[in-house]
Amino acid sequence: MQIDSHHPPVTAYGIWNKQHGVYLQGYNAQKASFSRRIDVKQIGHATLFLEKYNEYYYITLPSLHIEGLITGSPYVELNKSTFIQSSSGYTAKIDYSGRGWLSGKKNSFSASLYPEGREKDAIYNVEGQWNADFTIKDTNGKHGTTVDAWDHKKNKTTPLIVAPVEQQDTLESRRAWSKVAAAMKNSDLNTVSGEKTLIENRQRELRRIEKEQGKEWERIFFHRVEHNAQADGLAKKIGESVEADKTNGVWVFDQQKAATIKAPFRPGAMP
Repeated sequence: MQIDSHHPPVTAYGIWNKQHGVYLQGYNAQKASFSRRIDVKQIGHATLFLEKYNEYYYITLPSLHIEGLITGSPYVELNKSTFIQSSSGYTAKIDYSGRGWLSGKKNSFSASLYPEGREKDAIYNVEGQWNADFTIKDTNGKHGTTVDAWDHKKNKTTPLIVAPVEQQDTLESRRAWSKVAAAMKNSDLNTVSGEKTLIENRQRELRRIEKEQGKEWERIFFHRVEHNAQADGLAKKIGESVEADKTNGVWVFDQQKAATIKAPFRPGAMP
C-alpha cells in the first residue's frame, strides 16, 4: 500500500510477506534540481522488521541522478552513501559509484558490514553492480573468501498481481492515472496534459474545501506521528536524524485502519 501527496511531495508505503514474517514500511520526499542531468535528493527512510529474529533495520535513502539525457539514453545512478542500522548492533554502509570517463561500470557499489561504531573492523565486504551481480566476501585473508554471490539474471521476479482497474478505488494510482498512462503509451501529449490537469484541479479543489472547513484529509492506510522511537534510536547510531519537517511529519502504516478496509486484496497486519 502507498499514499502520495503533492504538497510537499511525499510517498509512504508498506510492503510485507506474512508467510515469511518480513515487513517493510517507509516514506520519502524528493528535492530535484536540473542542469546537464537531473539530481534528486531523497528525504525520509525505511524500516525493515524480521519477525523470526525480532530485529528492526533502519534504512537511509540514496540521492540519485539521471545520466544520459544528452545522448538520449537516460539511466539512473545512485550517489554517495547509505546506511542500514540493525537493532542487533550491526551497521552496513553502502558506497555508490558510476561509470567515469575512462573507467568503471555504471550502477556500481561497494559495502561493508561491521559492529556499530567500528567501521574499520568490517566482517564482510560486498562489491558489484546493484542492477546486475555482486559478491560477498569475508575479511579474512588478503583478498577475502567469497561466501555468497547474487546475479539477478539467474533469479526470476515474482509477477505483480493487482486487482482489475475497474475494481480499484477511484483514488488508487492505476485507476486515477489510467487515462494519462494510456495517452502516454500512444504518445498523445495533448490528452496527457488535459487529463493530468483534470486530476490536479480536482485535488486543488479538495485542498481549498479542506482549508475553508479547517479540516485535513484523513489518510486511509497511514497516519502521521511526531516521533518514531524505534527509528529515532537507530538513526542516532549512524549520526542521522529524522527530518520530519521536510516530509510533513513521520508517516507510519496504520494496521487498525487497514483492517477495516473492504477491498479485493485486504492488507494484513504489520508490526
